[in-house]
Amino acid sequence: MVRRALGRIAEAMNAESASLFLLEGDHDDPRARLVCQACVGPSDITGLSLPVGTGIVGRAVLRDEPQLVADTRQDPDFVAPSVQMDYQIRSLICAPLSVKGQRLGAVEVVNRRDCDNLFSERDCEALATLANAAALALVNARLMQQQVEQARTRRELELAASVQRALLPRDGTASDWVRGVNLPARGVSGDFYDVLPLPGGSIAFALADVSGKGMNAALVAVKAATLFRSEARQMRKPGKLLARIGSELAETMARGMFVTMVVGIYDPRTYTVRFANAGHEPPVWRDRQGQYHSFAAEEPPLGIVAPENGVYPETLLRLDGGSLYLYTDGCTESRDEHGAMRGAEGIQALIGRYASLPLAERVQALADSLAPDGADLRDDITLLVVEGRAPRRARRDLLLRQSFPAEATQLKVIRHLVADIAGRAGMAAEAAQELVLAVDEACQNIIRHGYRGHAGGRIDLSMRRVAGRLTVELVDFAPPVKQDECKGRPLEDLRPGGLGTFFMSALTDSMRYLRPPRGAGNRLALSKRLAGKREGAGE
Repeated sequence: MVRRALGRIAEAMNAESASLFLLEGDHDDPRARLVCQACVGPSDITGLSLPVGTGIVGRAVLRDEPQLVADTRQDPDFVAPSVQMDYQIRSLICAPLSVKGQRLGAVEVVNRRDCDNLFSERDCEALATLANAAALALVNARLMQQQVEQARTRRELELAASVQRALLPRDGTASDWVRGVNLPARGVSGDFYDVLPLPGGSIAFALADVSGKGMNAALVAVKAATLFRSEARQMRKPGKLLARIGSELAETMARGMFVTMVVGIYDPRTYTVRFANAGHEPPVWRDRQGQYHSFAAEEPPLGIVAPENGVYPETLLRLDGGSLYLYTDGCTESRDEHGAMRGAEGIQALIGRYASLPLAERVQALADSLAPDGADLRDDITLLVVEGRAPRRARRDLLLRQSFPAEATQLKVIRHLVADIAGRAGMAAEAAQELVLAVDEACQNIIRHGYRGHAGGRIDLSMRRVAGRLTVELVDFAPPVKQDECKGRPLEDLRPGGLGTFFMSALTDSMRYLRPPRGAGNRLALSKRLAGKREGAGE
């Protein structure tokens, strides 16, 4: 295609040959080169590479002006190509390819077929016009290529994200003793965790982080997770299990890739856990006295070097009222409310803050703190907790469950119900009013934007008191929303009509979209602390 376009330029200019040089690097970088990408004519100089300031081509690019050389013998900048030429260069024109000051390269025509091979000023103007059109076409082609690459990358990331989600344990595998959470960043990485109940009451668990991002990392994570699930049922020694996984991964993993991984077996009957670590972040044990103990990896990640004796060292620990925390570097590298990186000490501070909560609520509270609504995650946040004390059930009082037609006439009824139940649950009047406003805004959004005002829609509303919070869940059956577009944003970034999400987030302590029930479209949870209870308010 490029040669065909060059042929047309040569024909229009009545030239013996034409060449296209493209700039590799910035024009003001002395290391930049002008490389001939295509040519037509008696001799082929494709691949010829010149320093950016060399010859007539370099002069045209640096000055960003067409260069007419009526007689090459009289121009000191003319440099004859070092390749074999089948004819003599008598006259040439070189026109720069540039768009809005961006230097792209140059197009050059050599030897007019008549007029004793000499070009004129009129020819120079004509080539400059053709070069301008060619530069625009080149920019458009590059933009098109970028869009194609971006679309390909987006498809790859979407596929990798679906693969990554498939690795995580199903809701049914959640345990009273081992819980985990994964919060994916925009750029898909290879983080995953798994919890596997074993015959006899023990629980196998794993947490891993694959180097790199995208599909390659996701595929390695798939293999690691599959190996863990298949081998952990028979192999109860974490050190041997980790070595087995590493050996299998090494056969197919690309050069330069590696996996940090912790695998373990927990017996909740004796509160003993045995685990092995291949180059991962040190697991942290918070004992029953509130002291922290970390266990650094003694061996490198999987895919680097296998242990000398073929088995990874194991750590045997009796939790005895404490808890073991595993996490990926996305947790330690997350930012606190002041913008500082948390590090290991910051993670321990968060662990201590929520240590008194039941396991499920503790894991969720840690996740909410590590990745608050609207946070731009730089890396996946993956966390797993092994509990060393008898499960304590969070208080879950179902206060209301009712369905309403998705109609504006129902909003007043919903407001009164939410206000009444919040008051009876012990929420202070001001906080209750804020919760009512948030629920009202959410219902209006469902009616207006979800069902688009069409009759026949339904809103299922429930209210629960859980671990010192009042949570309102709204389930609708409208098309699923794009959750990325529903995150709270700074007020200055909002567009007209985009205040609803901001208000709901500002009026509550937590606003999250949860996985909807089968057949439903969306499930929104709004939570507010039961702080400042009125005197005499019952539990």
